[in-house]
Amino acid sequence: MLPLALSTCWNSYRHQDGYEMLKEIRQLGFPAVELGHAIRFSLWPGIVKAWEENLIKIGSLHNFCPVPTSVFRPHPNCFEFSDYRPAIRTAARKASEETIRQAAKLGAKAVVFHLGSAGPFGVTDKLEALYFKGDFLGRRYSQIKVKAVQQRKKHFEVLWPRIKECLDPLVAMAGEHKVRLGFEIREIFEEFPHEEEFPGVLDTYPSEVVGYWHDFGHSARKEFMGWHSHFETLKLRAPRLIGCHIHDCRRPQDDHLALGHGEIDFPALLPLVPEPAITVLELSPGIPEEQVIASRHLWNSYAAALV
Repeated sequence: MLPLALSTCWNSYRHQDGYEMLKEIRQLGFPAVELGHAIRFSLWPGIVKAWEENLIKIGSLHNFCPVPTSVFRPHPNCFEFSDYRPAIRTAARKASEETIRQAAKLGAKAVVFHLGSAGPFGVTDKLEALYFKGDFLGRRYSQIKVKAVQQRKKHFEVLWPRIKECLDPLVAMAGEHKVRLGFEIREIFEEFPHEEEFPGVLDTYPSEVVGYWHDFGHSARKEFMGWHSHFETLKLRAPRLIGCHIHDCRRPQDDHLALGHGEIDFPALLPLVPEPAITVLELSPGIPEEQVIASRHLWNSYAAALV
């Protein structure tokens, strides 16, 4: 398994110099980094300098990176391939092209993609409200889920061609640049693709370019809400897995926690992760430094137990 990287989502918000941002991560013992979706252009010169000096390896980028200049507040879903407005889809495609170009320049192996939203909307909020009332998997809870799945099939028929139209040229471009695209499992039902939709989406594209990006916290959230089995999903997607975002989660939706501060059974899941997968610790910005270091040690102990 590749050495654990740390996502800049943990520290990019409090740095004005990209070099110092990456230096901090390297000093915490991480040999590699993922450039997150909140990398502002002001950080870019320092990032390039750190890369040129071989201060740290850049294993992956999270779309969109760097943040498009037209975006005031960094957000990975600021533009969506699923948007009904052609101008927004064009902006999503152009920003993605820039991310792929920068990934290739920096020698990164992969770019993490969010594919959009599909609806029906409001489902997760309703289910979480029932969960907190103690009605998890009760009659009303189950009715909402069944209806949502039925409606989603109609949404998929409309939205997938729209999303695919954006993805096709990006996949071709990524193949030319020798960069792989990891389609990430999302944390809520309303985002695309849902577990039932993933096989058809992935099978549309060649495995040497497009694959699955597993997020342990997102998958746990969906398991806690009764959408799938974390173990079975990871097992099923493992042959197409490119990389992972690693963070802990407490039910039903408290994620991006330091390892050991949630409920995920990492020792049971880790054997399913194939050897060449990119592994990225993706922690909330509020996580203390000592918990970041402890998470690295804990993950390495899990990995060592597999040998």
